[in-house]
Amino acid sequence: MIRFPTLSTLLAAVFGTLATQPALAEEFKRPIPAAQSATVEMWFALATLAFAASLVLVQWLVSRR
Repeated sequence: MIRFPTLSTLLAAVFGTLATQPALAEEFKRPIPAAQSATVEMWFALATLAFAASLVLVQWLVSRR
């Protein structure tokens, strides 16, 4: 006996085939880096000094036995 596919089976096959097709996307464009302002440079320098000071403080606290 030959069974003919139902409508739901046909739709599942069609959508399943379409879902597995590769997606077409445009080419990746690298972002152009922007220059940093003086304010950003100042905060970065401050954060760098604070980080270095915290490393020195942790080393001092750990070495005190």
